[in-house]
Amino acid sequence: MNSAKCKTGNMAVRDYCLVWGCPGLVILTISLFVSLKVGNDFGQDNFAKFVTFVISSGLLGTVYYLFQSVLAEVPLSLQDRQCSAAILPTNQEAEAVTEDSTDSDILEQVQECLAEMPPQSETAQGLLLEELQEPTIEIPDSTEPTKEVTDTTETSTEQPDLYAQRCKEYQREQEQRRHNTIDAIMEYVTHIMSPYIYDNDELEKLLDAIRKWADDWQHKPVPIRLKSTLTTLDLRHFVWNIAERLGSKKDYTGEVRAIFIKRMFPDVMRDIELDSIRNFKFQPDTGSIVIDEPDKGDYHFHFE
Repeated sequence: MNSAKCKTGNMAVRDYCLVWGCPGLVILTISLFVSLKVGNDFGQDNFAKFVTFVISSGLLGTVYYLFQSVLAEVPLSLQDRQCSAAILPTNQEAEAVTEDSTDSDILEQVQECLAEMPPQSETAQGLLLEELQEPTIEIPDSTEPTKEVTDTTETSTEQPDLYAQRCKEYQREQEQRRHNTIDAIMEYVTHIMSPYIYDNDELEKLLDAIRKWADDWQHKPVPIRLKSTLTTLDLRHFVWNIAERLGSKKDYTGEVRAIFIKRMFPDVMRDIELDSIRNFKFQPDTGSIVIDEPDKGDYHFHFE
């Protein structure tokens, strides 16, 4: 026992020197260099050197102390676990020793480990023993509630995906329908107006103006030249057939259509008022261009 105590005391002195002696020399050396540097800035003033040395040593010592306080918890916890692991099996061996009076080496090992451990309260020892015990795992009686929760989660995640997917599909359908409608209008304009337009350049200007009008009902078209005279009735029928397939009637109102005709064909529509132009379906079957009423929910023309 005396040899064990002496061995423990020597280890404590050595550890103290390693933990505080060497770092203390480093801290003092750093503080010395800092004080010399500051003293040089103050004209080698000894008071400035002394104050700088004391402050630097105090700050570095405090930082190192806090650092050691944090690190000290780690080896102590590891040491507690190692010694506790050694104590648990030796409790059973100690009972065998009392019966057979053997294995004295095991008792000495236990006593040395206890001597190296820091003093702990009974509560701390009890908590240590509880940590070393194997945890118990409770198996639920039935997994049906878990299954219900999983099913509910899957349903809740599927619903937003279906909603977003359907919204995207509907948007694609509407874009495709509008694209097909504009293509049908362009085909109708080319087929109906080619005999009356001055040349191919004017036809391209007409197609471009109607395409822009389909994108923006406020678009202002450029005048289009005709090589063959069309009546105001023909032009009213022509614009009405197009506007009826562009959709929203709150945008393509009678006034909007009348202004569009008057700007596109200013020569023909010069002497007619806007209120008269708005009567688009007047004599629907009369003239070179007749009224082409679209079928319900459809955008196709009946010019073929």
